[in-house]
Amino acid sequence: MMTGQAGSRTALRVLYVVYWGAAEPLGQSLVLPAVTRMAALGAEITLVTFEKPIDLVRADLMAAIRATLAGHGIRWIALRYHKRPKVPATAFDIVHGCAQGILARLRRRPDLIHARTFIGGLIGHALAALLGVRWIYHNEGFYPDEQVDGGVWREGSRVHRLAKALEGRMYARADGIVTLSHRARRQVEHLSAVRNRAAPTIVVPSCVNLDQFPTNPPAMEARGDGLRLVYIGTIGLRYLFDRVARFAAVAAQELGSLNLRILSRTEPKLVETLVKQSGLSEDAWTLDCVPHSAMPAELVTRHAGLFFLTQGLSEQGCSPTKVGEYWASGLPVVTTPNISDTEDIIERERVGVIVRAHSDDDYRRAARELRVLLDDPELPRRCRRAAEAHYALEPACERQMTLYREVLARAQDLIATPG
Repeated sequence: MMTGQAGSRTALRVLYVVYWGAAEPLGQSLVLPAVTRMAALGAEITLVTFEKPIDLVRADLMAAIRATLAGHGIRWIALRYHKRPKVPATAFDIVHGCAQGILARLRRRPDLIHARTFIGGLIGHALAALLGVRWIYHNEGFYPDEQVDGGVWREGSRVHRLAKALEGRMYARADGIVTLSHRARRQVEHLSAVRNRAAPTIVVPSCVNLDQFPTNPPAMEARGDGLRLVYIGTIGLRYLFDRVARFAAVAAQELGSLNLRILSRTEPKLVETLVKQSGLSEDAWTLDCVPHSAMPAELVTRHAGLFFLTQGLSEQGCSPTKVGEYWASGLPVVTTPNISDTEDIIERERVGVIVRAHSDDDYRRAARELRVLLDDPELPRRCRRAAEAHYALEPACERQMTLYREVLARAQDLIATPG
């Protein structure tokens, strides 16, 4: 029997709000697997997403997503994503409008709200107040500081301070909190408002649906000739693809034959310019954009994955999905330090290489270290075990369901306690 506001019902009604599109890569890799799994665990979910215009016109894709969600008993409210305005002060108008639009389409009052991403958190906070229900803030990293590290805002500027204040307000008011890493959890729990409220806080990294990836990844020698590297995802801002490309160029000089496979939705001209500036030869790289369902087949032909991030205020709070996908495919990751819990895992479980400085000398050192690592026949299995231990979807969803129940039980206890 479910405790808390859900009463005697066996299903817990959750309004799940995320400021991503279900049709975009993050929605495909992070949101849809999570909500379908939690529906299987007993949650009755209404999913709210914000779809980009480029995806909304793909009627076949949208229909397929809706059918998949409906097959799991999930109701989907797909709203249109608006790129601007970006300033958080003006975002209040967006939040109000979105909240009213969601309320108009809700069939029943939820037991609680799961609000994911910074803007999703603002919307969830507003909806929780309007509906009088408990809510969980799933932060998806330290968004205001990410904007600083990406060069969008200046640290300490008015917009940065305002966004930090809004972020702090959400931490202070949330009935439960989800962070992406243990390092982020320690930072959040250190906040006085969180300590005073004693809101339960859990860690849920950007999980991977491991069922989509091979249980026994192929050995390195079965993946093709030369060193076959891969880079997935966003290019620009905090994501240092220009340094990735330079690393590949230096690694080619150090190790010989090399191919860099780039899988991104980024404008091809920008990618071509950055690669050309890196010194990597034209015949040593390829660019493509593939559906998320094709990612496992792409990755099992590679030897290592790459991920370089700006070091600054925000990197400890993130959780790169691509790292989990690399490990799930048996690939080690070549990455920069201080990202999420990744460095600790790499050093403890020997599933990657840390690039300590952006210099050709350190790139050469990292390339040689990668070569030694790739000679270890146990490496693919170690990487797969790392994915299972740190990025598995099922235990992460079970932790979230436990958090749901705890939040509702605490609310019921407050109601039952006099005074």
